[in-house]
Amino acid sequence: MRNLLLCLSFATASPAFAQDESSLRRADAAQHEAARTRNADALAAMMHPMFQVNSPEGEMWSREKTVSMWRDGGIGHDRFDRFVETTSLDGNVGVVAGREIVQPSANSVAGKRRADGGRAVERRFTNVWLWKDGQWWFFARHANERPFVGSKPPAGR
Repeated sequence: MRNLLLCLSFATASPAFAQDESSLRRADAAQHEAARTRNADALAAMMHPMFQVNSPEGEMWSREKTVSMWRDGGIGHDRFDRFVETTSLDGNVGVVAGREIVQPSANSVAGKRRADGGRAVERRFTNVWLWKDGQWWFFARHANERPFVGSKPPAGR
């Protein structure tokens, strides 16, 4: 009984999510999975009310516009791979950055804009997370496309 009480006291004394690199990476992986599977509800739930994205379309999008575009198919990918290269933590701010290989779906904004039939592209990305109220909130994002050199996109590294 004493061991049970000791275990319960440790379980309730520590937060469900810690403000550390591991929890930051899990939050970012959950965001990637929600984006990869086009789960607009999950994306909306993790976005901070003041979320902003500097999109590959060269525009700033609010949380409301971003969620709306996920819901109506304006944002969508047939392929979406992410390779995290670095994470940084300072106080209540976390940054995850690296590269992505994405193939926009034909009906997405990017798919309609592109003259190459929706070929996969490499992007550089930076995701900014805010630790507040015991959880990571997706606060801001920047992603820009980089042209492939050669005839095929690079394989995952």
